[in-house]
Amino acid sequence: MEMIKVENLKKSYGSLEVLRDINLSVEKGDVIAILGSSGSGKSTLLRSLIDLEKVDGGNIYIEDIPLCKDGVYPSKKEKRRILSRMGMVFQHFNLFPHMNVRENLMLAPKLAKQADKAELEKMAEATLKKVGLLDKIDAMPNKLSGGQKQRVAIARALMRKPDIMLFDEPTSALDPELTGEVLNVIRDLSREHMTMLIVTHEIGFAKEAANKILFMDGGYVLGFGTPEEIIENTENERMKNFFAKIM
Repeated sequence: MEMIKVENLKKSYGSLEVLRDINLSVEKGDVIAILGSSGSGKSTLLRSLIDLEKVDGGNIYIEDIPLCKDGVYPSKKEKRRILSRMGMVFQHFNLFPHMNVRENLMLAPKLAKQADKAELEKMAEATLKKVGLLDKIDAMPNKLSGGQKQRVAIARALMRKPDIMLFDEPTSALDPELTGEVLNVIRDLSREHMTMLIVTHEIGFAKEAANKILFMDGGYVLGFGTPEEIIENTENERMKNFFAKIM
């Protein structure tokens, strides 16, 4: 089943083109690592998929439903319905500092009237157990390490029971020793066949956890294929040079 389909996507900031005719197909269970240098359009693409950036042209389909068609979006109500199928985890956690972990997890599904309070309590406990943080359920964010905050952010996104998870450089704000605990959670989700798109600079993780690599440069997709095709055996000189410098 095709979970995301992108056709001829375009996005500019004034005269700067950041997405140029992007085409992409994401199948159910795909784990796609999005690689490329800074400024290549990776985060803009991800943010466009969840309507944090408005595109200038092209089509975005989420599970065959148009989020954007020829640059035109549906009503707010329809957008909310479509976007409820996706969860997103950002680089800088974005936890509410005045709420404890339990309250952070329960807020969005509570506002969406997803379940009653007792059921949300059970969901929060089960989801925190999944990311290894059940013992932190009543902790305030300022008492957590960076890695723990990011795992809470992942748990919060999972509370909406999304079909698709988007990660925008989830480890780039972390110290190296904390990176592993977050990547382990993402690995566990991949083993459960969660459909995921992950903007990352962690090439070793991308090779291990992703079944496909999307390589972007200058707003274009230069390569899309298996880790072996893109990272190890590419004939594209730009990609060869990129991987030679960072591996």
